[in-house]
Amino acid sequence: MFCESCGNQLPDNAKFCTACGATTGRTQAAPAQPAYTPPPAPAQPVYNPPPQAQSAYNHASAQPSYAPMAALDAPLGVGQYIGMFFLLAVPILNIILLFKWAFGSSANLNKKNYARATLILAAIGLVFSILAGGFIAEIFEEIMYSFY
Repeated sequence: MFCESCGNQLPDNAKFCTACGATTGRTQAAPAQPAYTPPPAPAQPVYNPPPQAQSAYNHASAQPSYAPMAALDAPLGVGQYIGMFFLLAVPILNIILLFKWAFGSSANLNKKNYARATLILAAIGLVFSILAGGFIAEIFEEIMYSFY
């Protein structure tokens, strides 16, 4: 049995269509009706791209701002580590690269974790250096005042 409104196939004892909600006109003891023949399928399927894909056609020259996940999770090779260490040897460039790798979205996961750990250790070292410098300055001041 098929729905007369939408053509959806229904169980023989259905009173309402499960797809569109139309009544079937049947009661408990309804006489059998001829079977509904659904319309033939189109020869070729029509492709309707989703809305975000349609907007991509307007910006065909724009490259995606993300990297494939496989490239972001792949382990770094020895050459990549050596290159990374040489780049970090340049004084101002190292801070810029560490922040870019630590908080950028396109950095490899290994570089991101290394950069974050390096920045955390640098911050801890800076705090300890300031504290140690203060203690040394205090001791030096006491020594200098003891000579007067």
